[in-house]
Amino acid sequence: MLLALVIAMQVATSGTPEIAHPDQAQLDAMSTECRTPQKWLKHAGGDEIRFKPARNAKYEKVDCLLAHLRKSRFPMNLGFIGNEALPESEKK
Repeated sequence: MLLALVIAMQVATSGTPEIAHPDQAQLDAMSTECRTPQKWLKHAGGDEIRFKPARNAKYEKVDCLLAHLRKSRFPMNLGFIGNEALPESEKK
């Protein structure tokens, strides 16, 4: 069962010029730098980015992508999608 957690990340823009919205090519470049599959980061339109790392993803790779997103200063709504919960069949 997928557990979706949506966290809104707002970037303060007071005193700075307007920041461009992210696009898939920029997200793909981040994935290339972090050596992760491009399917982990998806631009879902506007300010929405979906981040879905593999269940067995290395912490360092997830951290690398999050660092790139933070440094990008894109205005964004970032959604994390993960498989943290055990399926009902495995709970005892």
